[in-house]
Amino acid sequence: MANDYVIVHGERGCKGKSQTLKPGAYDTSALDDNDFISSVTIPEGWTVTLYEDSKFAGRSKTLTKTGDVGDDFDNITSSLTVSSPDKEAVVKVGDTYKDSNGSTVTVEQNDVDTDAQSLLKTQRFPPRFEQVMVLSFTMTIDQPE
Repeated sequence: MANDYVIVHGERGCKGKSQTLKPGAYDTSALDDNDFISSVTIPEGWTVTLYEDSKFAGRSKTLTKTGDVGDDFDNITSSLTVSSPDKEAVVKVGDTYKDSNGSTVTVEQNDVDTDAQSLLKTQRFPPRFEQVMVLSFTMTIDQPE
């Protein structure tokens, strides 16, 4: 198995239609199909968090090992995040990124009439945040207790 991406599969047992995903946040529009994921192939040390609804909302389930997503999340995932210990994930303005610990980073554009060009790059290990500001925006970081 390659060590630089996650594979989501449309059938149990890591079979069927698949999509390769690098670290990042994937909403419904970034996935090949909505509600098609039944199993995942995950490199050691990586984390995949599945969300029942788009925009990283609704119930969530965090996976760290290759296998089926379970009956509770079979064919219902509408958004997900992929985290790697050594690769950065990019959160674009308007997105919310949640890590496996439940922490969230929300980037909101203050001027909604302007194209989003600002980025927040995050890296999990070691923790690093790089902010590229092109527009005025608000960033909220929530850390659960």
